[in-house]
Amino acid sequence: MDLTAQSKFLSHVLRHHPESIGLEVDNNGWAKISELVEKAQHNGKNIDRDIIREIMQNSSKQRFILSSDRKYIRAGYGHSIDVDLQLKPKDPPENLYHGTARNNVSSIFADGIQAQSRNFVHLSTTIDEARNVGGRHGKPQILLVFSKRMSREGYDFYQSESEESIWLTNFVPPEFLETQS
Repeated sequence: MDLTAQSKFLSHVLRHHPESIGLEVDNNGWAKISELVEKAQHNGKNIDRDIIREIMQNSSKQRFILSSDRKYIRAGYGHSIDVDLQLKPKDPPENLYHGTARNNVSSIFADGIQAQSRNFVHLSTTIDEARNVGGRHGKPQILLVFSKRMSREGYDFYQSESEESIWLTNFVPPEFLETQS
Protein backbone atom coordinates (compact mmCIF):
# COMPACT_ATOMS: atom_id res chain seq x y z
CA MET A 1 0.00 0.00 0.00
CA ASP A 2 1.39 3.39 -1.01
CA LEU A 3 0.60 5.63 1.97
CA THR A 4 2.42 8.57 0.38
CA ALA A 5 0.12 8.53 -2.65
CA GLN A 6 -2.93 8.18 -0.45
CA SER A 7 -1.76 11.02 1.80
CA LYS A 8 -1.23 13.21 -1.28
CA PHE A 9 -4.74 12.31 -2.47
CA LEU A 10 -6.19 13.33 0.93
CA SER A 11 -4.19 16.57 0.82
CA HIS A 12 -5.44 17.33 -2.68
CA VAL A 13 -9.06 16.75 -1.69
CA LEU A 14 -9.04 18.36 1.78
CA ARG A 15 -6.77 21.33 0.94
CA HIS A 16 -7.63 22.18 -2.64
CA HIS A 17 -10.36 20.29 -4.48
CA PRO A 18 -13.04 18.57 -2.38
CA GLU A 19 -15.38 18.98 -5.36
CA SER A 20 -13.14 16.64 -7.39
CA ILE A 21 -14.84 13.72 -5.62
CA GLY A 22 -18.07 15.53 -4.73
CA LEU A 23 -17.05 16.03 -1.09
CA GLU A 24 -18.48 18.82 1.03
CA VAL A 25 -16.31 20.58 3.61
CA ASP A 26 -17.68 23.10 6.08
CA ASN A 27 -16.46 26.68 6.60
CA ASN A 28 -13.71 25.41 8.90
CA GLY A 29 -12.47 22.77 6.46
CA TRP A 30 -14.03 19.75 8.21
CA ALA A 31 -15.26 16.81 6.13
CA LYS A 32 -17.27 13.88 7.46
CA ILE A 33 -14.94 10.85 7.36
CA SER A 34 -17.71 8.46 6.31
CA GLU A 35 -18.54 10.73 3.35
CA LEU A 36 -14.84 11.12 2.46
CA VAL A 37 -14.36 7.34 2.42
CA GLU A 38 -17.55 6.75 0.42
CA LYS A 39 -16.75 9.46 -2.18
CA ALA A 40 -13.09 8.41 -2.48
CA GLN A 41 -14.03 4.76 -3.04
CA HIS A 42 -16.68 5.78 -5.54
CA ASN A 43 -13.89 7.60 -7.41
CA GLY A 44 -11.60 4.55 -7.43
CA LYS A 45 -9.43 5.41 -4.42
CA ASN A 46 -8.74 2.68 -1.89
CA ILE A 47 -9.25 4.78 1.23
CA ASP A 48 -10.92 3.64 4.44
CA ARG A 49 -10.81 4.61 8.13
CA ASP A 50 -7.88 2.24 8.80
CA ILE A 51 -5.83 3.77 6.00
CA ILE A 52 -6.60 7.28 7.25
CA ARG A 53 -5.55 6.22 10.77
CA GLU A 54 -2.33 4.68 9.40
CA ILE A 55 -1.51 7.83 7.40
CA MET A 56 -2.03 9.96 10.49
CA GLN A 57 0.06 7.67 12.73
CA ASN A 58 2.93 6.84 10.38
CA SER A 59 3.39 9.76 8.02
CA SER A 60 6.39 12.01 8.55
CA LYS A 61 4.05 14.88 7.62
CA GLN A 62 1.26 15.44 10.10
CA ARG A 63 -1.10 17.18 7.71
CA PHE A 64 -4.47 16.10 9.10
CA ILE A 65 -6.53 16.62 12.24
CA LEU A 66 -9.44 14.57 13.55
CA SER A 67 -12.32 16.19 15.40
CA SER A 68 -12.69 15.32 19.08
CA ASP A 69 -15.54 12.90 18.25
CA ARG A 70 -13.33 11.35 15.50
CA LYS A 71 -16.13 11.70 12.91
CA TYR A 72 -14.55 14.57 10.95
CA ILE A 73 -11.16 15.25 9.39
CA ARG A 74 -9.47 18.33 7.95
CA ALA A 75 -6.08 19.40 6.70
CA GLY A 76 -4.20 21.37 9.33
CA TYR A 77 -2.69 23.87 6.87
CA GLY A 78 -1.92 24.41 3.20
CA HIS A 79 -5.40 25.21 1.93
CA SER A 80 -6.11 27.00 -1.30
CA ILE A 81 -9.87 26.76 -0.70
CA ASP A 82 -11.45 29.41 1.50
CA VAL A 83 -11.63 27.97 5.01
CA ASP A 84 -11.36 29.46 8.48
CA LEU A 85 -9.10 27.22 10.55
CA GLN A 86 -9.91 29.35 13.61
CA LEU A 87 -6.22 29.77 14.36
CA LYS A 88 -5.22 32.18 17.10
CA PRO A 89 -2.18 34.45 16.67
CA LYS A 90 0.83 33.18 18.58
CA ASP A 91 4.30 34.55 19.33
CA PRO A 92 6.69 32.98 16.84
CA PRO A 93 10.26 31.91 17.50
CA GLU A 94 13.01 34.46 16.90
CA ASN A 95 13.61 33.19 13.36
CA LEU A 96 11.86 30.88 10.92
CA TYR A 97 12.89 29.56 7.53
CA HIS A 98 11.35 29.51 4.07
CA GLY A 99 12.52 27.23 1.30
CA THR A 100 12.11 28.28 -2.30
CA ALA A 101 13.71 27.66 -5.68
CA ARG A 102 16.75 29.85 -6.36
CA ASN A 103 15.07 31.34 -9.42
CA ASN A 104 12.38 32.87 -7.13
CA VAL A 105 14.79 34.76 -4.87
CA SER A 106 15.02 38.03 -6.82
CA SER A 107 11.23 38.42 -7.01
CA ILE A 108 10.91 37.55 -3.31
CA PHE A 109 13.43 40.24 -2.39
CA ALA A 110 11.46 42.68 -4.56
CA ASP A 111 7.91 41.75 -3.48
CA GLY A 112 8.24 39.66 -0.31
CA ILE A 113 6.96 36.13 0.25
CA GLN A 114 3.33 35.96 -0.78
CA ALA A 115 0.83 33.19 -0.14
CA GLN A 116 0.24 32.80 -3.90
CA SER A 117 -2.62 30.30 -4.30
CA ARG A 118 -2.55 29.29 -0.62
CA ASN A 119 -4.25 30.99 2.28
CA PHE A 120 -0.95 31.52 4.14
CA VAL A 121 2.79 31.66 3.65
CA HIS A 122 4.33 28.51 5.15
CA LEU A 123 7.44 28.84 7.29
CA SER A 124 9.45 26.21 9.10
CA THR A 125 11.33 26.00 12.37
CA THR A 126 14.13 24.00 10.72
CA ILE A 127 16.49 24.59 7.83
CA ASP A 128 16.14 20.94 6.76
CA GLU A 129 12.36 21.22 6.38
CA ALA A 130 12.73 24.47 4.44
CA ARG A 131 15.34 22.83 2.20
CA ASN A 132 12.95 19.94 1.49
CA VAL A 133 10.19 22.38 0.56
CA GLY A 134 12.48 24.48 -1.63
CA GLY A 135 13.81 21.36 -3.32
CA ARG A 136 10.35 20.54 -4.65
CA HIS A 137 10.58 23.56 -6.95
CA GLY A 138 14.18 23.36 -8.21
CA LYS A 139 17.57 24.05 -6.69
CA PRO A 140 16.66 25.16 -3.15
CA GLN A 141 17.47 28.46 -1.51
CA ILE A 142 16.80 28.89 2.20
CA LEU A 143 15.59 32.26 3.43
CA LEU A 144 15.91 33.33 7.05
CA VAL A 145 12.76 35.11 8.26
CA PHE A 146 13.08 37.51 11.19
CA SER A 147 9.74 36.38 12.57
CA LYS A 148 9.98 37.81 16.09
CA ARG A 149 10.79 41.25 14.63
CA MET A 150 7.85 40.93 12.24
CA SER A 151 5.57 40.01 15.14
CA ARG A 152 6.73 43.03 17.16
CA GLU A 153 5.87 45.19 14.13
CA GLY A 154 2.29 43.89 14.01
CA TYR A 155 2.37 40.85 11.72
CA ASP A 156 0.38 37.86 12.96
CA PHE A 157 1.78 34.33 13.09
CA TYR A 158 -0.07 31.08 13.58
CA GLN A 159 1.31 27.69 14.48
CA SER A 160 -0.09 24.75 12.55
CA GLU A 161 -2.44 22.63 14.61
CA SER A 162 -1.31 19.45 12.90
CA GLU A 163 2.44 20.05 12.56
CA GLU A 164 4.15 22.17 15.23
CA SER A 165 7.21 22.86 13.07
CA ILE A 166 5.04 24.73 10.53
CA TRP A 167 4.20 28.39 11.08
CA LEU A 168 1.84 30.45 8.98
CA THR A 169 1.57 34.14 8.21
CA ASN A 170 -0.18 36.20 5.55
CA PHE A 171 2.88 37.83 4.01
CA VAL A 172 6.62 38.31 4.64
CA PRO A 173 7.95 41.72 3.53
CA PRO A 174 11.45 41.66 2.01
CA GLU A 175 12.94 43.74 4.83
CA PHE A 176 12.45 40.76 7.19
CA LEU A 177 14.41 38.33 4.97
CA GLU A 178 18.01 37.26 4.55
CA THR A 179 19.50 34.43 2.50
CA GLN A 180 20.97 31.45 4.35
CA SER A 181 24.05 29.79 2.93
